Amino acid sequence: MSKEKFELAFLAGGAMLNVLTNRLRRSAATPREEVGAAAHEVGRIIGERQAELADANSARHQMTAIREELAADQPDPLLLAAYVDELAQLVTPVEELAEAVGRLRAAVTGYVG
Repeated sequence: MSKEKFELAFLAGGAMLNVLTNRLRRSAATPREEVGAAAHEVGRIIGERQAELADANSARHQMTAIREELAADQPDPLLLAAYVDELAQLVTPVEELAEAVGRLRAAVTGYVG
């Protein structure tokens, strides 16, 4: 195979990976998917920005409590609201995380009413 054909095949493979990883993602279609996406985003940001949090372990534990309550047969809306409020207090110093928790709060409210 010539160098030019190899480069073309390599670039085509990169373009396909780009399409598969970025462009084919879809937005959440149901309230349950919105909650899952918001919870995933909060967990990801906690992991990335844990050095900026005063108590990253408490934030992770709070996310675990939220996920466990969401997985219950009948999630308690008041308990979930309290868990999200406590998480919001823990992550206030990190603006990106505070915004993500706000989206989580809205998604949880839409999910459990």
